[in-house]
Amino acid sequence: MDKKDSKKSALDHFKALWNSLPEVIKLVGTILGIAIALKALFPAAAVGIDSFDAGPEVIEPGELSTLSWEVSGATNVTIEPGLGAVNSGGSLSVSPSETTTYKLVASGDGEEKIATCTVTIEEEDLLISSFDASPDSIRSGESAVLNWHVAGVSNVTIEPDVGTVEPTGTLNVSPSDTTSYKLTASKDDKEDVAYCTVTVEENPLSPKENMTSAEENVLPPAENLPAQEEESPSENMPSEDLPSIVSFNADPDVIAKGESSNLTWSVSEATEISIDPGIGTASLTGSQRIFPEETTTFTLTATNEAGSISATKIVYVEEPSTSTSSVVITTPEQVSPVSGEVFDNSTTQAALKWKTVSGAVNYTVEIDSYDSNTGVWLSEASGSRVVPGISGTSYSLEFLEGTGQYRWRIWAVSSEGRESDKSGWWNFSYPLNLSTETWETSFT
Repeated sequence: MDKKDSKKSALDHFKALWNSLPEVIKLVGTILGIAIALKALFPAAAVGIDSFDAGPEVIEPGELSTLSWEVSGATNVTIEPGLGAVNSGGSLSVSPSETTTYKLVASGDGEEKIATCTVTIEEEDLLISSFDASPDSIRSGESAVLNWHVAGVSNVTIEPDVGTVEPTGTLNVSPSDTTSYKLTASKDDKEDVAYCTVTVEENPLSPKENMTSAEENVLPPAENLPAQEEESPSENMPSEDLPSIVSFNADPDVIAKGESSNLTWSVSEATEISIDPGIGTASLTGSQRIFPEETTTFTLTATNEAGSISATKIVYVEEPSTSTSSVVITTPEQVSPVSGEVFDNSTTQAALKWKTVSGAVNYTVEIDSYDSNTGVWLSEASGSRVVPGISGTSYSLEFLEGTGQYRWRIWAVSSEGRESDKSGWWNFSYPLNLSTETWETSFT
């Protein structure tokens, strides 16, 4: 038997065996054969993360940032922390309480790709806005209320006898004698302190309680006293001292417009203290954060029964230089389609993509098409298509019928409405054998 007859015999044997199989087994075998052939002809697309970013990347506590992503060839996409499973393309707003790095995991057909992006939270500066007592002078057994407001801190303490407190609050105190309270605010390696004093006055005794029975006995009857000339009350009153202003300072005393200074003071032997402008009645010892809009002279006036004295402190406010311009928002960096890209005839749309710009709240895309009849771009004739207000970092379009050459550019817009410079034109094209009636748009 030659080789030809051997092959024919084997084929006849296989056909006979196949014909003897039940129909169900034949059907299963056919399906498996088709599946294997399709897999060989159309292998699964590789998993790819085209983009994953946040805009804006830096926010203040409570503000929002938008995560945007685009994934291809994946059957499962997740974003952690806190988001879980998501679609292969889209955007979500997040508002983390602290600086957070988000991780995107895309997987499919045994492949896995990972990308990360970080949303940074700007930390608030440590600031003791106020710390005072009301009233700042009490009698023994009475109470005063401590008031304070601190921002940008991790720990606040008040001594003596109080301990750790919340950044903002009030507390009743009833010291047995005059007490100076110290507030300490700290965060990491930064620390600031402020003081206020609660003065405790002694309860005065009546003249009758001050007089002993022996003293009463030695006093002669009024009618037995010799007549004397009436004296002026002022001549009989003992002289009293004026209040003493121990200190009255501002730190710093030169600030830029919009910044603050901490006004501190310490006064003794006063029954009333006032600081103008803007503060009013104050305690003997204290501090107050001030935000003057212009150079201001602050006057502290301390008063008691003997009279009043004053002290002044000037806080100089420097105007910003006229040559200083606002922060310039940068031009977005284009990603795809790259300039010169040619799409094949199986493509019906293009996804324009770019990178996030810090400080941008949205983007504007300009899409231009070439008129082969006139030989000019539409922007030079009737006008190109401008799409403003895109919150993400991609824009999808379907090709126009009869138009095969396009170009696009992008610019960013800040929350104040400032626009970045426009990027350069990037060109792309596709074969003229598609038919679509209108522009289809979607924001991601």
